[in-house]
Amino acid sequence: MLIQLKNVDKVYSNFGIDTVALSNINLNIKEGEFISIMGPSGCGKTSLLNIIGLLDVPSSGQLFFKNNEVAKASSKKRAYLRRNNIGFVFQSFNLIDELTVYENIQLPLMYLKIPSVERKKRVEEIMERLQVAHKRKYFPQQLSGGQQQRVAVARAVVGKPRLILADEPTGNLDSARGQEVMELLVQLSEMGTTVIMVTHSSAAAEYSQRVIHLFDGQLVTENLTKISNP
Repeated sequence: MLIQLKNVDKVYSNFGIDTVALSNINLNIKEGEFISIMGPSGCGKTSLLNIIGLLDVPSSGQLFFKNNEVAKASSKKRAYLRRNNIGFVFQSFNLIDELTVYENIQLPLMYLKIPSVERKKRVEEIMERLQVAHKRKYFPQQLSGGQQQRVAVARAVVGKPRLILADEPTGNLDSARGQEVMELLVQLSEMGTTVIMVTHSSAAAEYSQRVIHLFDGQLVTENLTKISNP
C-alpha cells in the first residue's frame, strides 16, 4: 500500500473559530492506482490533497506513506519525502516565466542534485515522450495552454516520482487539450505511477479507476469507474 489515511481530521482555527475541513477520513491507495477526488467547492478536496502530498498535516489521525507513519514527521522529513517521491500538476501550470521549457523541466532534477549528464538524458527523454522537444527554447508565455500543461506534466514526472498529485489539471484547457492531458495521466498510471486527481469534471473522472466523493469534509462514496480510458 502506498498511502493510508486512518481517522484523519483537519480543523482550521481562526480567531477562536474552528472550521472542520476533513472529518474521520479513512482511505487506502495502492501503487499504480488512478484515483479522482470529487465534491462541491469547500468540501475538503484540496485539504485532502495537501495532506496526502505532505504539504499539510492532519489535526488528528494517522497518515502512512510507504508503510511509514508521517503525520507527525518533521517539516524537513516531509520536504525530503515530497522531493523524492511526489510530483505536482496544477490547474494554473505554475511554470516559471523566466525559464525556457527545457529549464522548467530540468529544475526538479537540480533540486535532487542529479548529475548534469543524467539530467540532460532525462529531460530529453521526457520532452520527446510528451511531444514538447521542438519547444525546448520557448518560454511559457509563447506556448498554448495545452503545451504549457504538457510541460508542467513533464516537470512533474521527470524525477520519476511514485505519486502524481493533480489539482484540476484540465480546468484551464479546452476539451481536446484536456483529453490529451488525461490520456497522459492514464499512461503514467499504466506504467506504475500512482495518480490522485482533484476534479469537478465527471468526464475527466471517467479516466480514473476509482472516484472518491467528499461532502462537508467527509468521504461519502467510493465508486469504480466503468472504464478507465474512454
